[in-house]
Amino acid sequence: MKRVVKLCLAGSLALAVLGIPALSLGPETAGAQACVPSTGAITDPYPGIRAAASSFEAGTLDGFGVSSDGTGSASVSTGLSHSGSCAARLHTTAEPGSTARLAVGLTPGNTEAYADGWFNIAAEGMRGNNVPYFRFFSGRVRVLDVFRQNISHELVLRTSSPAGYAYTTLRRDVPSDSWHRLVMHVVPNGPQTNVQIWWDGRSVYAGTVSISATTLDTVQLGSEHDQQMADIYIDDVIVNSGTGTPAPVPGPLPQPRDPSKRLDQFLGDALNIPLA
Repeated sequence: MKRVVKLCLAGSLALAVLGIPALSLGPETAGAQACVPSTGAITDPYPGIRAAASSFEAGTLDGFGVSSDGTGSASVSTGLSHSGSCAARLHTTAEPGSTARLAVGLTPGNTEAYADGWFNIAAEGMRGNNVPYFRFFSGRVRVLDVFRQNISHELVLRTSSPAGYAYTTLRRDVPSDSWHRLVMHVVPNGPQTNVQIWWDGRSVYAGTVSISATTLDTVQLGSEHDQQMADIYIDDVIVNSGTGTPAPVPGPLPQPRDPSKRLDQFLGDALNIPLA
């Protein structure tokens, strides 16, 4: 972990002995007065029905299903933000029962879904675990997600089918303590599911994957199981789904009609686009 966290000497020694990386203590939950409600509404360029859109400047997590247990917490924070003064923060530890997540329900019978958000992983967890970005579910089964692997810092697409899990590395190194934008377009169709993924405004994946579902019901931010240790800041989230004819894959990243509200940001990634 690259972030330096000020801890008392005893706490630092204890963590060192246990071999557990320290998590950012982070700020308290933001009050609405600490945010910037005057910040303009997010421009939604995606087709279909809007399931959620928030810059969290209202100081709440309204519009999301919020769940946390044990030492986990889901809140609005002034500690880090991509726009305005506030962002959502998901905090979890290595303690048993520690979870924190946000969930968004999708249009029943959808033929495609888009998920767009800015993420800053301020602290990661244990070797062998990962930090989730967007996770897609069908019938409470996770069928597709993108995560950052702890220690190696790889950005990975994972898909689930009756044959098992498949993994594709999208980017070799995602630094902590930095904002990155992830956009996912999923057209669910069982073994012929089409997926396109943009990272910081660039298409890093476009192709066909095999999953066990022909429709999606939930997009989740955060982990559904415990001990997924992390501090995740999330901002400027848009989730849409629709029942019409899906947009083609591969295709262009949809842009806001107002060019002054351009959402993409190019940070320079030389990684080739995997086509599957």
